[in-house]
Amino acid sequence: MRINVNLHGLVSRVAIIVTVFCGTAAYLGLSAAQFIISVITDPEVRVDTPVIEATANYFPNSARAQARMASRLIESGVDVTMNHERTAERAVYYAARAVKLAPHNYEFRILLAAAKELGGDIAGAESELRTALKLAPHLVTVHWRLANLLLREEKLNLAISSFRSANEADPNLLIPTINLLWQASDGNIETLKVVVGSDSRSQLTLAQFLVQQGQFETAVKIANGIDRQSTLNHPESGKLLDSLISFGEIDLANKLWRDFFGAGDQPLIWNESFERPIRFTQFDWNISQSKYAKIGITAVKARTGRRSLFIAYRGIDTTTLNSEIHQLVKVRPGAHYILKCYVKAEMLNTPDGPQIVVTTQDSTTTIAATSVVRPGSYDWQLLTMDFVAPPDNRALIIAIKQTPQFSYVDPTQGTVWFDDFDLTEQ
Repeated sequence: MRINVNLHGLVSRVAIIVTVFCGTAAYLGLSAAQFIISVITDPEVRVDTPVIEATANYFPNSARAQARMASRLIESGVDVTMNHERTAERAVYYAARAVKLAPHNYEFRILLAAAKELGGDIAGAESELRTALKLAPHLVTVHWRLANLLLREEKLNLAISSFRSANEADPNLLIPTINLLWQASDGNIETLKVVVGSDSRSQLTLAQFLVQQGQFETAVKIANGIDRQSTLNHPESGKLLDSLISFGEIDLANKLWRDFFGAGDQPLIWNESFERPIRFTQFDWNISQSKYAKIGITAVKARTGRRSLFIAYRGIDTTTLNSEIHQLVKVRPGAHYILKCYVKAEMLNTPDGPQIVVTTQDSTTTIAATSVVRPGSYDWQLLTMDFVAPPDNRALIIAIKQTPQFSYVDPTQGTVWFDDFDLTEQ
């Protein structure tokens, strides 16, 4: 707080000096002049407009002082209570003085472009930005400003080229670019494709944007046109799938997900034996840890193949498992299904064992459940159940849950393994 007070006091004293000296014919030494200019032109320092203007007029050969005054006028130009035309005229005057004093400074060219646009001279603004681009051809700021100006000039084709240059330099500008062009082109998807180009990440970003606009089929078509390996390497693929699911497009999301992995319609449960590495969890197993048990995939024991899922209990009272292990599965509404899997136990001691549970997609309603896994030590045994998918559900959750019967029960100890899940429609 003391620093701010001192800074305010310093600026106040500088303002007094400027007011006194600029109102007289008094002479300022070089060091004092440089000090005043450095304070007044610092964008982080709050200075009243009359003080800035007095500085700019007293130091007519200071490009920075002229630029600071032009910048202040441009900022105030949006105030409808002021004389807009006069403000714009003065902004151009000071910005042009800054450019004349430092013709190779691209920032002053951008400032002059803004001042000219404020005054309605769009062609002049474009000319200044193109000059700034020649001075700083690789600077993303210049490309972005020029692209936006061209868009306001309704020069869409020219704007696209500048937008692409800006996006290549800064990928974070892609989403704002897509939003701008979507509005400017009245939702012309071909225009968006041109500005996005062939980069796989950019195409996935475009696809996700189109999902938000309700263009589901087009979004999936774009994603399907991307190299499969590229889609598996980009987190944007997962975001796209999440977007489709959130909009209730389960069938499209599931088909796209399986296309990513080069899979067909079968099996209905993906990664049924835990042999594949989990890349995207939208329609694969979601596995998280619990304070009650260590959960994971092991290559030590398996019924078939090399891997299985294990739950190693920690022996904590009232052991509970809820959403730590689950998979979203696409189903046909009203269809009859049989679910099977195999379980193995070692020194399992539990009052309420785990079980396979089928719920609605929001996990609030239980559709069916297997019997609980019984205690003891034994080799692989079959668990099975059948259920009918509700008529208004296109996806269900298959989970491993453990629900205590009472608010307190003895802890569960030991280890169980699950393998070879199978879901078939009857």
